[in-house]
Amino acid sequence: MKQTKIASSLLFFASVVSHSAFAAPSNLPMTTIFYGGPIITMENDQPTAEAVVTSQYGKIVYVGSEQEALKQYPDSKKIDLDDKVLMPGFIEQHLHPFLGALTLNMPVIAPEEWQLPTKTWPAVTNHDDYIAALIVQEKALKDPNETLWTWGFNNYFHGELSRQQLDKISKTRPIGVWHRSAHEFYVNSAFIKKYNLNQVDVDKLGKEVAGQVNLDKGHFLEGGALIYLLPRIAQDLGNEQRLTAGLKQLVTMLHQKGVTAYNEPGAFIPDYMVDTYLDVLGSESTPMYSFFTPESKTPYFTKGKEGVLKEVERITTTLPETGKVRFFDKQVKLLFDGAIISQLMQMKDGYQDGHHGEWIQTPADVEAITKIFWENDYQVLVHVNGDLGVEKLIEILEKRQAEYPRKDHRFTIIHFANSTDAQVKKLKSLGAIISVNPYYVTGFSEKFGEVGLGKERAHAMVRLATIEKEKIPVSLHSDAPMAPSDPLLLAWSAATRITNSGNVVRPDLALSRDAALRGITIEAAYSWGQEQNLGSIKTGKIANFTILEQDPYKVELKKLKDIPIYGTVFEGKLFPVDK
Repeated sequence: MKQTKIASSLLFFASVVSHSAFAAPSNLPMTTIFYGGPIITMENDQPTAEAVVTSQYGKIVYVGSEQEALKQYPDSKKIDLDDKVLMPGFIEQHLHPFLGALTLNMPVIAPEEWQLPTKTWPAVTNHDDYIAALIVQEKALKDPNETLWTWGFNNYFHGELSRQQLDKISKTRPIGVWHRSAHEFYVNSAFIKKYNLNQVDVDKLGKEVAGQVNLDKGHFLEGGALIYLLPRIAQDLGNEQRLTAGLKQLVTMLHQKGVTAYNEPGAFIPDYMVDTYLDVLGSESTPMYSFFTPESKTPYFTKGKEGVLKEVERITTTLPETGKVRFFDKQVKLLFDGAIISQLMQMKDGYQDGHHGEWIQTPADVEAITKIFWENDYQVLVHVNGDLGVEKLIEILEKRQAEYPRKDHRFTIIHFANSTDAQVKKLKSLGAIISVNPYYVTGFSEKFGEVGLGKERAHAMVRLATIEKEKIPVSLHSDAPMAPSDPLLLAWSAATRITNSGNVVRPDLALSRDAALRGITIEAAYSWGQEQNLGSIKTGKIANFTILEQDPYKVELKKLKDIPIYGTVFEGKLFPVDK
């Protein structure tokens, strides 16, 4: 595993040098000095510096005193930070560009406010206001045959929704309501007719998928949405015009929040989208890396146990092997239990209102798939949200280690909403690492305390203090659009546990400020196996930085999310944020 990671890192390094050398005009200075403000390195041996020198090929060649930098590199281009703070480039450990591009480029009717570059969608928190807002959007469309797509509905805030209710809004216009979790859809009769959705095709996919499709109510959840519905609507939902505009907006939003690299675990990139991804995300004006990790559900469903490995290997070839838009090598993602925002995660003690969770990939499938990829030395990433899901996953990981022991496997637990202290300790002993979405506490802990989970379990979601105490490597992610892709907001959520209503829940489970900031820099890089290239400011690493107007270690903790971003540096080139 270590040899694979080292080889992958060297290949990545070579691609960066090659890319930058090709792009650099010959008349540019050979080096650039950044100085004149605090420099936070995230390196324990040298936590701060006065100056950083970068080469024209986008790598760091010196970190240290300003005087020595000027002495060693007298002919450098000089960039005065003017008391601004230079940090390693922020890393979004886990987001979904396809989902973010589409959901945030359609009418957003959600329980919280969403601020986009050119529009702010207000919060809608109850059923009547939700239906009223949906009617407004339907009437705003001029073409009577155009599908109304909207995202943000959450039944725990907005009440129940069905095909019959949507038919009352329009019997002729197709309406597709994408749940806030992105794991469910609600549609009307005109939508079912337009996309030729029928029970015969549903039943062909087996009992598991059929059990998650209710055509009578127009409701698709988890596997029913992923396996049956999405392929039938993808080319309309994600047409080139909508996808292009959405990706450009997403790049703008990420840059505004200081992001210089992100990964999409479980990437969904149909062949017809590849050119659009490369054109937008690979553009010279896009100052960030876009990485991807293949998902396993569809390959396993279509190719079976014998063909899933080869299919995942094939998927990784659909993007270039090197460059800033590419798949990570020898990584795979599994989806275990259901979405937390839908309260479909699998809980040991069930739900107070009597509903039940769902498996996206059953324990039997996860057992089979992890065995295949584990024994081929893959880094395995597993989406899991409920404490029952965590319990089953621990059993599977114990079996993997017993049958085929590995050391630096970096088996990654993703999201990790509900757990126990005992489970965290067990994961530590098994060598797992964890990446959490701290926004669960901010956006949903209070509402879930009232409905479904109950206060004790809902307020204890994302027990980061326990993870930190056990010294488990922990990174933070938004899973955008599940949360806004804003690393400082994530760090603030993790370190304060403040909700959208301004309350603090279970402050004893908060992450320390330092660990939160490491979770959006060096620990995020570590979770990808890219800590030799990204995540800190050190000689030999790639020159990706985020420039802040204030020091995140010195501002009042509750104001951490409000620090303005001046800009980013990507491969040594400065990209100020357009105000």
